[in-house]
Amino acid sequence: MRSIFALVLPLALLAGCASSPPADPPPVAPVQENPPASTSPADTQDGGLFEKELSVTVDGGRTLTLVAHCKETAMEGFSTYGTGTIDVLDGEELLQTLDVGAGVLTLEEDAAASAKQVYPTVFDSNYLPTLEDLNFDGAQDILCMYTMGTVNGSYLCWLWEPDLGQFTAGPELCGYAVEPDPEERQISVSSRNGWGTYDTDIYAPDEQGALVLVKRIHKEPAEDDSGELKTTVQVLTDGQWREVTE
Repeated sequence: MRSIFALVLPLALLAGCASSPPADPPPVAPVQENPPASTSPADTQDGGLFEKELSVTVDGGRTLTLVAHCKETAMEGFSTYGTGTIDVLDGEELLQTLDVGAGVLTLEEDAAASAKQVYPTVFDSNYLPTLEDLNFDGAQDILCMYTMGTVNGSYLCWLWEPDLGQFTAGPELCGYAVEPDPEERQISVSSRNGWGTYDTDIYAPDEQGALVLVKRIHKEPAEDDSGELKTTVQVLTDGQWREVTE
């Protein structure tokens, strides 16, 4: 997997004043200076906003700019990071704005999603939006983790749609690893769900380039306590899930 920052930290510099004879002018008042704005998320304070900028290559080698509006919140000994919105720019022209919070609420089937504000958080700035060709059409797509558990993470993704000239929402991907395989033209999403229980979801693009879940692999401890893992495989055939043996 693969897979923009601005905050001003006030900094006061006080000039020292030495004692002087009565005839001398009074000491000059302390001078306050502001340093240049920082673009590093490591420099942010509690609730600090910053931007992450990415160049994305879409159809025909066309290059667009993504500006992710992010937030860092300082905790005790660590920080959490969140992405609120992502602007898609063609030069100076704003093509669209992707709303991460609304996307999360829509996944939760919240009818009032557009009227609410959500700032999803993860625990590492490396999990802020990244680029990956998810449907193997030669254009980079957007992958954005919006929550992270002990093992698994949940991702929103947006796929470039050349006919519309914009990104459209793809499926939610949940797991500890999202691994595109260009040769097989599929994505493996691996997750762990309890002791000894593993799942791998396989996605493949359909004729329109949309990602479709086509295969599920489930492994869990065998009932005979042998220590072996029992594997169950299901594939999507003609719109129906069928169990197969591999």
